[in-house]
Amino acid sequence: MRYLKGLGVVAGGLAAAAILAVSAAATSQSGAVVKVGPSKLGQILVDSHGKTLYMWAHDRSMRSTCYGDCAAYWPPLITKGRPSARNGAQAALLGTTRRRDGRMQVTYAGHPLYYFVKDTRAGQTTGEGLTGFGGRWDPVSAAGKAVRKGTSTGSGGGYGDQAAPLQASVIGPRAGERAGVGGTFSVDVTLQARNATANSLLSGYTSVFNDPNAPTFHPGPNAAAPGLVVLLSTTPTIPNTPLKGENTNLAGVFQINDVSRLNGLKRSFNSWIVTSPGFFGKGVQADLTVYAVNGTAPALITGNEKPISNVVHESFTIAG
Repeated sequence: MRYLKGLGVVAGGLAAAAILAVSAAATSQSGAVVKVGPSKLGQILVDSHGKTLYMWAHDRSMRSTCYGDCAAYWPPLITKGRPSARNGAQAALLGTTRRRDGRMQVTYAGHPLYYFVKDTRAGQTTGEGLTGFGGRWDPVSAAGKAVRKGTSTGSGGGYGDQAAPLQASVIGPRAGERAGVGGTFSVDVTLQARNATANSLLSGYTSVFNDPNAPTFHPGPNAAAPGLVVLLSTTPTIPNTPLKGENTNLAGVFQINDVSRLNGLKRSFNSWIVTSPGFFGKGVQADLTVYAVNGTAPALITGNEKPISNVVHESFTIAG
C-alpha cells in the first residue's frame, strides 16, 4: 500500500527530404492559417493544407523550448505575418512567439504549435502520444487542449457540449496554474445535472469522506461518485498495483465527496488532496482529464467509454 502514500524519440529512418519538405511548409507561408479539420482523433487544429498541428508538454509557457534535433523532427509553425483563424479555430487564442533565430512561431492558447515530420498527408496524427525530447506531443483542440486517444474534444461521446445531460467542471487546478507550491494541492471537480431528468444520472452519488486508510481508498472507480472519471497524464505505472499509467482512473482516491442541489438540479463535488505532489512528477506539466460515464466507471480507461458529460482537459504544472 506504500504507493498510496503519494497519490522514444522516433529514431532513424527519416529522410532528409521529408524534414526539408515540412520545414519549408512551415516557413514559406505569410500570415499562417490555423483552422479546425478532421482526423481519427476527432476535430483538431490543422494548417491551411490540413496538416496536423501539435503542442508539446515540455513547453511551459508561450516560449518554445524545441530547438536543434527537436525542431528537425518537430518543425515549428512559422508565420511571416499576422496568423489568422478559420473553420472553427478561435482568433482570440492565436498569438506568436519569437524564436532564437528571430522567426515568429504561431501559438494557440499559449502553446507554441509544431508539425511532425512523419505526418505526410492531411489529418494524419502519427505524432500523437510520442514523448521524444522530454515531453509528450499531442494534437490540439479548438479550445486549445491536448487531444488524445480515448478522450474527446468536447463532444461528450456523441453529445455536443451543451447537449450532454451532465456538465463536468474543474475548479482547480486551473489551466496554466502552478500547483503544489509549498506542499500539498487539491484537485476539485464537479458534475452538474443540466436538467431535472439528468438528476437520475447522479442518483448513486453520495456525500461521504473516503478515509485514505479505508479499503475504499484506491485508484479506480469512486463508490461515492461511481461514474466519475479522472485521469492525470503523469500517473506512474507501478507493477503489482492498480497504478497503470495515465489511463488509470484516479476517482477512487478523492477523499471529500459531497452531493447537493442548486435550483432543483443535483450536483456533486469531489476533492482529492494530493499530499505528495512529487509522486506525480516535479516541475512537470500535467494534463488533467475529467468526465462522467453512466453506471460505474472502469478502473482503467480504454477509449471505448461513452461519456454522458462534456470532457474537460486542463494543463497545469506540478511544482518542483
